[in-house]
Amino acid sequence: MELEQEVDQFLALTPVVLHGDGMLERMRKLMRALGDPQNTLKIIHVAGTSGKTSTSYMIAALLQAAGKKVALTVSPHIDTVRERAMINLEPLSSADWNREMREFLDLVKKSGQYASYFEFYMAFAFWLAARQKVDYMVVETGMGGRYDGSNVIERRDKIAVLADVGLDHTEVLGDNLTQIADEKLGIVGVGNALLLNRQDEEVMQKVKEVATERDVELCILEASRDNFWERNFTLAEAAVSLALRRESAPTLTEQQLDWGRNVYVPARAELVEYRGKEVILDGSHNPQKLQALVNYLKQTEDRTRVLVATLGANKAATASDSLRVMRTLADEIVVTGFKNDSLETHRRQSLPLGDLGSLARKAGFSRIFMETDARKAVDLACSLRFEQVVVTGSFYLLNELRPYLLSRDASA
Repeated sequence: MELEQEVDQFLALTPVVLHGDGMLERMRKLMRALGDPQNTLKIIHVAGTSGKTSTSYMIAALLQAAGKKVALTVSPHIDTVRERAMINLEPLSSADWNREMREFLDLVKKSGQYASYFEFYMAFAFWLAARQKVDYMVVETGMGGRYDGSNVIERRDKIAVLADVGLDHTEVLGDNLTQIADEKLGIVGVGNALLLNRQDEEVMQKVKEVATERDVELCILEASRDNFWERNFTLAEAAVSLALRRESAPTLTEQQLDWGRNVYVPARAELVEYRGKEVILDGSHNPQKLQALVNYLKQTEDRTRVLVATLGANKAATASDSLRVMRTLADEIVVTGFKNDSLETHRRQSLPLGDLGSLARKAGFSRIFMETDARKAVDLACSLRFEQVVVTGSFYLLNELRPYLLSRDASA
């Protein structure tokens, strides 16, 4: 039996708890059984609705450029689960991952503790980072913050980073910015530093309340919203500069800054060549993320574009708004779906094509194509007259398509 399948079988024994004290207490028990490795690490903890993955990559890249050994954990993964525990921006080799995971899984089983998919791999990332004796660990939250499986770090010297907050996961986190910001700011402990770009007033009011209540070292940046990449980089640079300043390390050089700014982040405005066309892969799945993508692409070289898109069924509440934002990027769209048998998402489904097509018509698309098979949807888009194909709407769609588009056989 492959080790990953063995892990999935073990995780299937854990009762589903989507949010709340019960979920976080389960994670705390697991970490205690492992010796609380997360509390032996210098950590930069990143929460937010939009931009937290690219910000996390940039932070890790800047730290590495400064000569630090860095662990990074992000979710969801794109190509392999090994992306959830990277060292110096590289997943472990298959052989190293199997060796480390074998030991970790045996430890967890002996502890008598259980964990969800996200909790298990988060715990593994903490455990591995401690074993690797990294200088810093960069941790991206999964959902929210207060009850997130990553929120088990008790060190006062933690640096918390809040990327842009928007309306997403409203069924769990709340239906307004104040509630959602409150949940995400749950990662901020007493005495921590908190860095963020200036955001909507509801978010800023909650930030000020938290900063006062928890004796927070607060840093508010004034980055433009026009370019999401530069906005996130401003946040990453500030976080790393604070970390280096604390240890009296040299400031970042222009060469180091350029290296961090240009770090490769899979499936975030990622450009690939496929069948003679430019294909942009981006996992934007809510209106805020999609607007950031639109703003970014409109600043790049002008191209005629067609969209290939789907949305998860759990995004039904914001699907109309998402498609209206997509419409500002292109007149034509190919709506599709994704296959998802992942234990992580309990077999999450994409919105039915008929529903997506109806919403696309209401959003004002001039031509709407429907193709159930995601690969055929991309092929159809590439056969049209447009210079660029933008694939977006769900990371699960990209998880299915990206390996195919990057394979040697795909372009044949």
